[in-house]
Amino acid sequence: MSLKINGSRIREARVFNGLTITQLAEKLSVSKQMVSRYEHNTANISLDKFKKLVEVLKFPIGFFTESDKFAYGNSETFYRSRLTSTQSEKQPSEIYKKAAAVTKDFFEQYVNFPKLEPIQLSDNVTPEAAAVALRTKWGLGSLPIQNIVELLERHGLTVINVDLGTDKVDAHSGLVHVNGRSYYVVLSNKNSNFYRSQFTLAHELGHYVLHNGKLDPNDLDSIEYKLMEKEADAFASSFLLPSTPFKNDILSIVIDDVLSYVPLKQKWNVSISSMIYRAYSLGLLSENQRLKLYKALSYRKWRKHEIFDSESPVSQPRAMKDAFRLIEKNTSIAPVNLATNINNIYGVYYPNVILANVIGIDLNEFSAEVIPLSLKNIE
Repeated sequence: MSLKINGSRIREARVFNGLTITQLAEKLSVSKQMVSRYEHNTANISLDKFKKLVEVLKFPIGFFTESDKFAYGNSETFYRSRLTSTQSEKQPSEIYKKAAAVTKDFFEQYVNFPKLEPIQLSDNVTPEAAAVALRTKWGLGSLPIQNIVELLERHGLTVINVDLGTDKVDAHSGLVHVNGRSYYVVLSNKNSNFYRSQFTLAHELGHYVLHNGKLDPNDLDSIEYKLMEKEADAFASSFLLPSTPFKNDILSIVIDDVLSYVPLKQKWNVSISSMIYRAYSLGLLSENQRLKLYKALSYRKWRKHEIFDSESPVSQPRAMKDAFRLIEKNTSIAPVNLATNINNIYGVYYPNVILANVIGIDLNEFSAEVIPLSLKNIE
């Protein structure tokens, strides 16, 4: 007996699990050409191989047997990553981005989230000017950003903390559309710390402000890509450390003593390394002073893990979790049937582990991996 299944879903699940076609073929004991045919819907799959596929990829049966019942658009994706990161390291997070948008769209049947605000700036605006304009628009004045996760959620961006599976990708963001409704999703690596996360999310905000709808990273060469990343870094630096108050603070300390930056780290909620970068870009540090400070960071072993980092976990998103708790309290929807409810409307059956990460709740709340069909029923 052979089955016709959704080949594109096989590819999604394979990529999410970080498997190549060859690796999946080996696990299924078939040729890589056959896996390619499965994924391109040019061959049906036997029941035995399908059972093995579900076992290997750990996605519900319904994920492979359903098709989207909604219109989905993915404008572009920005990765805060090293140029050495591969597509296979980047792509698993795409399914989280889609799942986050679909889940939020489902939740919006029951709750009202803050609306995503379009940011209208001229094409040639500098990162510094864009940061000043956004601080003004959002009424932030010149105060430190206490929690950028809460700030982004308050202005309609969707923030998800997940294990991105690699240390080469700090974050991932992009505008997606579900049935014509727009969601800007930011995925942040939960295996980080508060201070690094602050800058990372400000960097992704920079992409939304400066590049969304204007640049597609896939169309850029390496030089253009580096420039885009530098612009997002410059925006993040300017947004988190507004020039006038930050200058005043820097001029009040021993500027080339790394220990003088420790209390400023706690005030501005930004890493010492990022403050050195900002001070240098503002012309407050000479090249020699900048190098001296970085050497001091290295001497103290603070280049990768600074003081206070280990005691400062990343801020947790609240919007999706709070929305779900409200829905759970007032409807019959619960973790155990959430995947089924989403599948009934959208035709996509996500594993509970993905939904748990998207919402920000413990996987243990899902008492079992619910699937819409059993293997026995298929037989």
